[in-house]
Amino acid sequence: MTSTADQVIRCRAAVAWEAGKPLVIEEVEVAPPQAMEVRLKILYTSLCHTDVYFWEAKGQTPVFPRIFGHEASGIVESVGEGVTELQPGDHVLPVFTGECKECRHCKSDESNMCDLLRINTDRGVMLNDGKTRFSIKGQPIYHFVGTSTFSEYTVVHVGCLAKINPEAPLDKVCVLSCGISTGLGATLNVAKPSKGSSVAIFGLGAVGLAAAEGARIAGASRIIGVDLNPKRFEEAKKFGVTEFVNPKDHDKPVQEVIAEMTNGGVDRSVECTGNINAMISAFECVHDGWGVAVLVGVPNKDDAFKTHPMNLLNERTLKGTFFGNYKPRTDLPSVVEKYMNKELELEKFITHEATFSEINKAFDYMLAGEGLRSAVAWEAGKPLVIEEVEVAPPQAMEVRLKILFTALCHTDVYFWEAKGQTPVFPRIFGHEAAGIVESVGEGVTELKPGDHVLPVFTGECKECRHCRSEESNMCDLLRINTDRGVMLNDGKSRFSIKGKPIYHFVGTSTFSEYTVVHVGCLAKINPEAPLDKVCILSCGVSTGLGATLNVAKPKKGSTVAIFGLGAVGLSAAEGARIAGASRIIGVDLNPSRFDAAKKFGVTEFVNPKDYDRPVQEVIAEMTGGGVDRSVECTGNINAMISAFECVHDGWGVAVLVGVPNKDDAFKTHPMNLLNEKTLKGTFFGNYKPRTDLPSVVEMYMNKELELEKFITHEVSLQDINKAFDYMLKGESLRCIIRMDA
Repeated sequence: MTSTADQVIRCRAAVAWEAGKPLVIEEVEVAPPQAMEVRLKILYTSLCHTDVYFWEAKGQTPVFPRIFGHEASGIVESVGEGVTELQPGDHVLPVFTGECKECRHCKSDESNMCDLLRINTDRGVMLNDGKTRFSIKGQPIYHFVGTSTFSEYTVVHVGCLAKINPEAPLDKVCVLSCGISTGLGATLNVAKPSKGSSVAIFGLGAVGLAAAEGARIAGASRIIGVDLNPKRFEEAKKFGVTEFVNPKDHDKPVQEVIAEMTNGGVDRSVECTGNINAMISAFECVHDGWGVAVLVGVPNKDDAFKTHPMNLLNERTLKGTFFGNYKPRTDLPSVVEKYMNKELELEKFITHEATFSEINKAFDYMLAGEGLRSAVAWEAGKPLVIEEVEVAPPQAMEVRLKILFTALCHTDVYFWEAKGQTPVFPRIFGHEAAGIVESVGEGVTELKPGDHVLPVFTGECKECRHCRSEESNMCDLLRINTDRGVMLNDGKSRFSIKGKPIYHFVGTSTFSEYTVVHVGCLAKINPEAPLDKVCILSCGVSTGLGATLNVAKPKKGSTVAIFGLGAVGLSAAEGARIAGASRIIGVDLNPSRFDAAKKFGVTEFVNPKDYDRPVQEVIAEMTGGGVDRSVECTGNINAMISAFECVHDGWGVAVLVGVPNKDDAFKTHPMNLLNEKTLKGTFFGNYKPRTDLPSVVEMYMNKELELEKFITHEVSLQDINKAFDYMLKGESLRCIIRMDA
């Protein structure tokens, strides 16, 4: 027995406290193993897409706090009651699925799907007693797929441990615990290509490359790699891939392309993406009479595999596989021996190495290598298209961030329609959003990976005269520029598709899963703030709110007129409500807006169409000479004039927010000014983005500001064009676009 056997071990572990948040290195307590359990010391672990998928918790049951990790190698520290096959000091690979050796599946030569130890991603406890072996100060920390290898010590069921050759280098064979064995076995154990045969591999990620490696080992003469990302093709040559097909390069189904290339179809295909269309293509591209297609990737729960029955009747075979049909305890040691005998090359699968304290870098590497989705506007006024884009790393004073939520604003629609502006296309729109810093460029010191931020269409360099002034937020360096579609640093875009630049929009471009923004246009906010709510503070809501609170500054009990009851106008009304105005008069040509405006504190309504005289005269009569303050939020020049002329002489203040047409001219009699009325303009509510926006977030957190009532719709990125439809029809204030849906 070891000196630590039967004792609690304190060690470091990378704990995921919340979905999508950076892992935190914590000291955890690891309890001794119970019956049929083994405690082992993890020496090497690697990051797999499955870890990232469940860490992001996109559509799965979230189980947190949790210790992820399932590809690893280690040494047995102690064993629980009933464990006879292993002893302290043995070298092992923990596996996410097991082999009890007693059930029908384990006793069968044809299956590896153990009844007792089959993978369960929702279960965060041990089978023995339904409890976790990890804790921090008494708080349970949950397991992941029975392995949890992102910990210096872990406890695993004995049936999920493969005892291996002690001479095998653990820093190499650790990658055999999941993806590589899955792809390798799919080819060698299930597809079983003969020497000289042709094989198509769909998806050239780690699993697909492992499947290609299997085809190479089997002696296939043609290995055709199929992937939407051409950058993967060069790397795939190392794994034996001889030819490449990008489905985007063809105007017919890829199965037809492959059939033409191979005189009727390949002998074998292995599908490693989980995309249902790729699965169908992989099956339909194999030759009739003898073709075998093997499905490896995990599809979405609502997918359905559809093909004509004749494809089967013509003697094609369709198979599925789980962990490459390997039984973990029985078969994995022989896969290690393939490496030891130099049949299998593992080194080429290992692209990066990080210390345990830098584990979040491993997540960054993997996320940066994925195909990232963006909603691209190729032409003015045409529906946005969801495309896979490449997002370059941040340069000096830039930050790359992961967008979690974004919202559609009228400004996006206005420049997308390109009516009268300089058209800049193809372009990624979006500027109201919330996200998490992924990486920072040279010179960025205020932000670090994991920080929660709001990107803003205007910035704060903190160095120019405007930024140093207490009276201005109109930064010389980072003031909004709607024509510029590139970054300031080098005049280039950070977005591209197959080498073609895709242009930025107002320096934010948040209709992309990842974007690059100048550090001066990012407000670091309270990490407790719900990003699906505060994302709308990046533009319109803050503009209207600040126009009232920072510029108009109504006193408690005063009267305020709001011209235009869209999102910005309602935000201005919300500001008047917060300030304690006693009368808030809403002015709008659309009477259907009046009822909703009551939620924002509006007490009275005026529709200029209902009167045969100027609306400023109507308001003056209603208020005994004029309102104390007015805020104009439409951009209509006549509304601007009315908003000014409706305020009381002596102390009235009118604030203009809306952006007028370029040829408009503001006309009023000079006596309106000489009678001590004040006319002011504002930009972004006079908020300095980095300095002031965090305090606006705190207004929401303190329940002073109500954001929920601004959010009328929610869609996925895939359905982003619905958000445009809602706004164009006048049905929405703010539509939240969820990037993870």
